Amino acid sequence: MDIRGLVLINSESESGTELNRFGEVPLALLDVAGKNALTRIAERLRKFGVGPVTAVVEDVISVPAKGVAQGEPDFSTVFSSRERFWRTAENSFNDLVQAGAEIVILIKLGAYLEPDFDKVLQNHLDNNCRVSQLSLNGQPLEVFCISASRRNDAASLFRTNLTKCRVDCLQVEQTGYFNPLRDASDLRQFAIDILTLQTETCPAGIEVKPGVWIAPRAHVEKGARVIAPAFVGSGARIRSGAVITRCTTVEKNSQIDCGTVVENSSVLANSYLGAGLDLAHCMMGMGTIANLRRGAIALISDTKLVKNTSDAAAPGLLASAKELVAFIPRQMWRGIFGSRVQQPDLNTTLRQTSPALGKAAGYEAPACNAGAADEFSNFVAMRTHGNQ
Repeated sequence: MDIRGLVLINSESESGTELNRFGEVPLALLDVAGKNALTRIAERLRKFGVGPVTAVVEDVISVPAKGVAQGEPDFSTVFSSRERFWRTAENSFNDLVQAGAEIVILIKLGAYLEPDFDKVLQNHLDNNCRVSQLSLNGQPLEVFCISASRRNDAASLFRTNLTKCRVDCLQVEQTGYFNPLRDASDLRQFAIDILTLQTETCPAGIEVKPGVWIAPRAHVEKGARVIAPAFVGSGARIRSGAVITRCTTVEKNSQIDCGTVVENSSVLANSYLGAGLDLAHCMMGMGTIANLRRGAIALISDTKLVKNTSDAAAPGLLASAKELVAFIPRQMWRGIFGSRVQQPDLNTTLRQTSPALGKAAGYEAPACNAGAADEFSNFVAMRTHGNQ
């Protein structure tokens, strides 16, 4: 039997109100332990023999949305404006039927769930249903099983934003994992549940030791600590002296700078967290920190503390290239025509004023002079974590 999947993501809940996002991105499109909810639900559908899978996504101003599930087998994504979203969804359903689908499983994210699709399909067939629907504790969920021959029934669903069907729907009780993904707290709980193996879906990395998953191309520098359970995504970098602990996820292409402690938090993809900071019980990304215990959200403008790495990557690469182009000819010229400068010995260098300090604020001290610190009798630096 040809069974295909259709997954919908837009900015409205079933009640017609705005769904919470993080920045401009719907929660279902944000990576959690290496994959977003859309990719994970598509993988689950394929696990039960449902495919190909088509996703209809409301077009949002975000890099994560544009790159969702690229390269996944038997998976295609259609982007639509908010005004034409439900029309696009209906057209995508008709395309699946035209391609030979006999049953279409329709899922709207929203909520992430792990149903037994074999049970769902069997109930649908045994009861000769036109449309059947999943429920949780008697409350209907936005997950439907639709017979392809009943296009008018499907049309009535799409044209009422999945709130009404022209026929009675058999309700099948959902028994697997469920997370409503209504806000940042739910997304953070989703990360905890994945790391503690409360879900069937797993972190997208290699378990290098019990409870620690490291994705390919991630780099944990010498002196950094990753304490289970934790996840470090592809292309992420954990600098020396940093500590990742207590169900923390650091997503792809993110960087945790030297000496920073990240505890019970989620660092979203393409994020930079500055040196010497403590981040706890938070979700951080896109220049924003959401403290989940206090229910507070702060937009950070200081890029030395927090920034989006994807914004800075291109200018940084260009600047490095310019420096290299200028450096090579200069060094060649010096090598050919320049005279050798005699380097001072080590003892002389250590007794000179540090170039980094110079004479700022009238302060002069040799580079290696432990006694100079006594001039700052009231200056105390203390960390509560690590050995920095």
